[in-house]
Amino acid sequence: MRYSIMLQLVTLITFILVSTAALFAWLQNRQVSTSDLEGGAIERSRHSSISV
Repeated sequence: MRYSIMLQLVTLITFILVSTAALFAWLQNRQVSTSDLEGGAIERSRHSSISV
């Protein structure tokens, strides 16, 4: 019985961590639309497009 509860807890924690990682990966890789350019997104796009 204890093993079953422990397995459910590990599964739940793993699912939460994987889904949170997927959410942050999606947020970092999404395309910037024109409505997002109002505010701080302009400064981020300037810094990310620095050429060497």
